[in-house]
Amino acid sequence: MTAPTKHCLLVVDDEPDVCDSVHDLLRREFTVLKARSAAEGCKLLQQNVVHIIMTDQRMPQTTGVELLTKAITRHPRAVRMLFTGYADLEAIIAAINQGHVYHFLKKPWQPEDLEAAVRAAAAEYDRLVEEAELHAHMQEEVENLRRRVTALEEEVGRLRGDPK
Repeated sequence: MTAPTKHCLLVVDDEPDVCDSVHDLLRREFTVLKARSAAEGCKLLQQNVVHIIMTDQRMPQTTGVELLTKAITRHPRAVRMLFTGYADLEAIIAAINQGHVYHFLKKPWQPEDLEAAVRAAAAEYDRLVEEAELHAHMQEEVENLRRRVTALEEEVGRLRGDPK
């Protein structure tokens, strides 16, 4: 039996200590990628399959919401988390509306709160993947049923002697 693969967490913050502390706290349970800018985060998103994206809101050049909004196209199922040291209501609203943020964290956080939030995000990712697989399976079943109905209608027409 193979060990389950770890979820991949991308943490983006222009403060190196934040990236390092998240990495050190979660590295045993998650594959943790660190980016010190939104541009570096985008590069890592292009190179890796990322399940959870956790970013600071206030960074130079690009906000966390902007990064999360960009990430939706490449990683639509990735669970998005935003954190900030500022109680910026506008950012929170934008995060929810534009970045489809799953969870908002306020700096500084307690390690157990961060662990719980990331574990919940991993569970949400798994739920989204399972839901997508179920949806795909159901679409396949519907298509199979359509083909069967078409075949049965053709057979009924043939038995009736209907011209084609």
